[in-house]
Amino acid sequence: MKRIFLILALLLFGCGKTSPTGDWKDAPVDPVKPGAAVKLRVVHATNPRLARFSPDHLRIVLASAQLTMWKHFGIYVEFTDIEETGVEQLFALIPPPIRQARVESIYDFKSGKGDRKRLAEGIHQTLTERRTSLKDALSFAAPYLSNAQPKDLMSLSESLSDAMLTGLEQWRQVMAADGKPVLDASPYNEWVYWDTLGYGDLQYDLVLTNQFIASAEYYGVDIHSAIRGGVTVGTTSYSRNSQYGSFVFMSTFPFTDNSTNTRQLRGGEQYSEEIAAELAGAYLAHEIGHLLFQLGHPFGQKSCVMNPVSMLRFREWFQQIDGKQCAIGSRREMQPGTIPPSFNQDWVELTRSR
Repeated sequence: MKRIFLILALLLFGCGKTSPTGDWKDAPVDPVKPGAAVKLRVVHATNPRLARFSPDHLRIVLASAQLTMWKHFGIYVEFTDIEETGVEQLFALIPPPIRQARVESIYDFKSGKGDRKRLAEGIHQTLTERRTSLKDALSFAAPYLSNAQPKDLMSLSESLSDAMLTGLEQWRQVMAADGKPVLDASPYNEWVYWDTLGYGDLQYDLVLTNQFIASAEYYGVDIHSAIRGGVTVGTTSYSRNSQYGSFVFMSTFPFTDNSTNTRQLRGGEQYSEEIAAELAGAYLAHEIGHLLFQLGHPFGQKSCVMNPVSMLRFREWFQQIDGKQCAIGSRREMQPGTIPPSFNQDWVELTRSR
């Protein structure tokens, strides 16, 4: 899990990305109360080219998420049986007019035709709208930037865009099991399309996928996504068919992939399948915290489950989280309802007219 605190925010708790245009509204959905019991609908969307968790390990993912939710939020989460589908079938749910509307938001790094200046300006706009503190941002990102001491948010934005595009070029060298790049010509890596699934007839609250999601957009780039080369682990986005007003999608690729690039971002670690599943479940709880409580990101607060993972160091992140040290309500970002679900009214009208 790419968002802002203004009405223009698109619901992106995990990756916090915001659209610059359209009629945006907050969904009238109240956060879940601590102590509640909830049931979430789950699907596993797969790309056959990429490594995936076995059914047994997927059950470990959900059990780990369930335990982490109980320990950190005092809430019992039950999951439906895991349904299976393909990424291609999932993308078919996106209404064509909305899918077309999203194209202009994509920085086309595959063809090299993207506008670097516009990318940096978009990051700057997002940081400004989120009221991002330069000090807080640097405490999180400075070790990974070529300019470790930017003088202002614009300089930081330029450094983040450079890090993002450099990382994406490195990801293009990573190969899948079929010997072809994991970032191929398909659109399945593009965050904006995953973010738009909820405008279609999506019948799930949680979408787990083995698809590698790494991309660049002209709006709402999250700091933690940029420094790892545009990689999205998870996001919470608007959904018209969810009682929570949103749904979670999370990629298991960062947990199962053992390429040199991924291991480097993990701090050199390679996980067993069991450890990978346990860590993926714990991080899924981070996204479920966005889904149920509408919480924000307390950047740099290492005891908080809602603090995004640094690079892909999931074991380090997991060892530091402590629900007693970062309870709900203990910080501004940990207040329920901090970031309510938001949606594009124009796109909703498009789906009604079909």
